[in-house]
Amino acid sequence: MHLLTSLFRSSARLSVRATLVAIVAVGTLAACGEDGAIAPDAIVGVYTATTFRVTPTDAAEIDVLEEGGSLVITVGGGDVTTGSLVLPATVTGTTALQASMAGNAVRNGSGVTFNQTADTFVRDLNWTYANNAMSVTNQSVGGATYTIVLTR
Repeated sequence: MHLLTSLFRSSARLSVRATLVAIVAVGTLAACGEDGAIAPDAIVGVYTATTFRVTPTDAAEIDVLEEGGSLVITVGGGDVTTGSLVLPATVTGTTALQASMAGNAVRNGSGVTFNQTADTFVRDLNWTYANNAMSVTNQSVGGATYTIVLTR
């Protein structure tokens, strides 16, 4: 009897694991299409920088958040974006910068780019979307390297 009880418990655990795997897989498929593309409403939400580091050419890395900067992008229906980018003078090296993130998000496979009126590095970066976050890691644009995580 002990062997049968043990087998039943093992089988039940496997069923629970299989069910959890199936739930995770369905959630992943809901966010991405069959070709790995991001589903239409998957990126809708408010994204706030939780990591924001920039390394200018021939200079030390700057933690923009520690310096008082911020980046918030809201993606609404139809991929319309709003939000703001704030960079203090300690980051820019000259004067503080505040820019609107108004425009739209453009989904391309599992990535996102931003088409915005404001001419900032944000629209030049190729963002990866996964797990309710958009990120760039060590991406070089305009003489600087960026590592940014926007979390929803």
